[in-house]
Amino acid sequence: MLENVNGIVKVNQNSRYVVFLFDSYEMDRKMLQDKFVKGESTWYTDAKGTGDDGKSFYRIAQDGEWIEAEYVDFIQMDN
Repeated sequence: MLENVNGIVKVNQNSRYVVFLFDSYEMDRKMLQDKFVKGESTWYTDAKGTGDDGKSFYRIAQDGEWIEAEYVDFIQMDN
């Protein structure tokens, strides 16, 4: 399921850590070996996707890079 959102996500991991990104939110997603973000960084997001396995992800790049929702805090922005 894909839904439109308007907000930012803040990585809830310590800045010493990185969180890897995925190519999709669907069940056949693949981890992008060379794409990651640092802990405590913030990113704009316009979409939240939930795969058939129940895992949720936020899209943080226009070319379709997704971060797992459990590693971020979502902050809604006013339209």
